[in-house]
Amino acid sequence: MKKAFSALLCMLLASLCACEAFGPSATPGKIKTNKDDPNSYIIEEYYGYMNDVNRNVPPYYYFAYDVDSNGSVELLLGTEEWDGEIVLWSVFAVQNGVSLWQEEFSVLGEGGSTLPSLVYRNGTIRTSSFVEEEWLKYYRFEAGVLKERAWLARTNEGDHYRFYPNDNAKHPIAKEEYDRVKAEMEGDGQVVELDWKPLTEYGR
Repeated sequence: MKKAFSALLCMLLASLCACEAFGPSATPGKIKTNKDDPNSYIIEEYYGYMNDVNRNVPPYYYFAYDVDSNGSVELLLGTEEWDGEIVLWSVFAVQNGVSLWQEEFSVLGEGGSTLPSLVYRNGTIRTSSFVEEEWLKYYRFEAGVLKERAWLARTNEGDHYRFYPNDNAKHPIAKEEYDRVKAEMEGDGQVVELDWKPLTEYGR
């Protein structure tokens, strides 16, 4: 998947000339909302984006899953890449009866190759990319909010780095520290299969 994150962002958000949305989930229909299901209103909103004739966006898909095993289902939204693959784009979590976009979560890959995000069974979400080097970014929920927990980088020459919150500088670390943090975040490595579904199937 050779494309820049910024190009995908523009494609998702730009309002262009009259052009209907495309893809299997952009079919006629209505999303059924439920006051007891805050995520249903997010689905309705994104369904509207897809079917707005003044927008040109790829189809959205959803996957509902309790990422942090706290009994509340999070809403994962995916979007279709140029090659037809569906990739995780954004995460919503219910707080005080409202489904909120987890703004700290971001998809890596600007200026390089974005790889599909992974959701681990231990509650970690990983985004990754190659931007002259391999980047791995890990997130976990803290008190109901998805937070960045670790950001690692590795070069082809075998150098290892770590970024820290609110500090975009790369800090050299030993390979042992890199491996330790990676293992801590990924646990036993078991991942969740993201069973993406068209928005129109939500609630069925």
